[in-house]
Amino acid sequence: MKTLRRFLRLIAPYWFTRHNRTAWVLLAADTACTLILILILIGVWIVRWDKRFYDALHDMNGSILPALVVEYLGYLGLVVAWANAGEWLRKRLIIHWREQMSEQFQRDWLDGHKHYRLQLSGEPDNPDQRIAEDIALLAEKSLELLRSFISKSVTLATYLTILYELSGEQTLTLGGYEFTIHGYLIWIALAYSALTTWLGHLVGNKLQTLNVERQHFEADYRATLLRIRDHSEQIALYRGAPAEQARLTQRFAQIKNNWRALIDREYWFGMFYASYVRISIFIPIFATLPMYLAKKLSFGDIMQTRAAFARVQDGFGWFLDVYKQLIVWAAVVERLARFQEALEQLPATKAPESDGDTLRAENLSLATADGRALISGLKLNARAPGWLLLDGASGIGKTTLLRTLAGIWPYYRGRYRLPANGSAPSPAGRSPQRGRVGEGVNQLDAITGLQMYSDSHTSLPNSAPILSLPQRPYLPHDTLRANLCYPARDGIDDATLIRALEQVGLARLAGELDREDAWGNRLSGGEQQRLSLARALIARPQILYLDEATNQLDDAAASALIRTLQAALPDCLCLAISHQPAIKALFTRQIDLNRYRATAL
Repeated sequence: MKTLRRFLRLIAPYWFTRHNRTAWVLLAADTACTLILILILIGVWIVRWDKRFYDALHDMNGSILPALVVEYLGYLGLVVAWANAGEWLRKRLIIHWREQMSEQFQRDWLDGHKHYRLQLSGEPDNPDQRIAEDIALLAEKSLELLRSFISKSVTLATYLTILYELSGEQTLTLGGYEFTIHGYLIWIALAYSALTTWLGHLVGNKLQTLNVERQHFEADYRATLLRIRDHSEQIALYRGAPAEQARLTQRFAQIKNNWRALIDREYWFGMFYASYVRISIFIPIFATLPMYLAKKLSFGDIMQTRAAFARVQDGFGWFLDVYKQLIVWAAVVERLARFQEALEQLPATKAPESDGDTLRAENLSLATADGRALISGLKLNARAPGWLLLDGASGIGKTTLLRTLAGIWPYYRGRYRLPANGSAPSPAGRSPQRGRVGEGVNQLDAITGLQMYSDSHTSLPNSAPILSLPQRPYLPHDTLRANLCYPARDGIDDATLIRALEQVGLARLAGELDREDAWGNRLSGGEQQRLSLARALIARPQILYLDEATNQLDDAAASALIRTLQAALPDCLCLAISHQPAIKALFTRQIDLNRYRATAL
């Protein structure tokens, strides 16, 4: 029941909305195809045909066989047509369901920097797999199980009547009393299915845990391969291939051990299921054999009884028939539900306070994700325009301070205000409120009393409120144009882009704006930083944060680029971190964070 409740919570945003008529139309059409296929075309007709066919064989009546063959071919043609129509509808529904559910999870994951905040707190493993694979599996397996359940239910309802008619009345004497049993074959099928279902669950109940572990280990192995691909240069320079091979071997060993445990459990379940199927074939034959020997039933009656019994027994034994599919489905539901719960448990975000034209911090204290104090009691007043350098010993929290002011670092207390024209609006539909770190991230709030804050700042072409340039730029596999405009997608003319490339010393790339490439691999570290600085020239932010944004350039080149930014952004408030003496000299004000080194929070 817990799994079912989680499943309903997962699918509610897709299925139970007023505007999602397409999904219900597709589901209704697919269900109709299934019902027609089972109930009208092959249900009773085929069983009736079985009786006539086997009776003809028993009586050596070859004259009616051609007509029976033609009749069967007609059934076959109808079955193929309706089966393919249902399959087409089901696949349309799967992609529609997957599309909307993926978009919802993507929004929830990216909204309010949750993708970053979950990572800080030790997020559920491999969110990429949960969005890319688990959602697809959920849609596919859910519809397969639903179709199977409908099929078996309709089949059961249809063949119960036939089996009841074939069973007749049986009189038993027990303890001197006579009992008349109506539809005894139905009761035999029900009892057999109940017993085997219970036994099957005892044999296979560990399969769900093993399947959850399998998805986890497979995702870890794939993630390790992706990290090697993304950091191939660093690994090559370190000559780290043996270390990575050892790590991959370790990851695959987890897959291998899980796989062995899984196939062992499936082996015993398969042995049980095979026995269950084969025994079920003979039960109706032995049950009707006395009546056949008494010449109360024909050979065709026995074959018809066997077919009807099999259908009824299949209906009663639906749970056992789809047990392996249910296990995979339950594992997928478990992984997606945990992901959903982790996103929901994060506290709501709030917009930063904004007032006047000054960036102001009052008694601001920062900590690491594990609660180690960094900065305590920071007071800061910075008015635009201005270029401020954050100075201090390594590890004191300079980068953490920029992350906090950028609105992505949740582990702080105190307050700060951004200039009124430099703050972005809070996410739509969210009310400003105080968050608690202990809710979904960790228990730092209970330990330190830290306030949680995060906000989605939106960079807009030629008017970005806030822009942060980290030490290592993010360059998605996309066109050069998209990389220059990032995070905006369009709306910036070619002349502006080319001018920015020229200003940062990348004029040679002016003719490649529409070239899609892995720019993070193609460009050197210094060139990547030049491209990142070009984003500032294009976006023209009101507040600019630079975190060692020129450390891969020589002093002369770095100084020239900073002067270019200062000239191009005369109204900008910039806070920067740099260990290059030539860069430090270009800033009008330096803030010594050593004065605010924390001993405890």
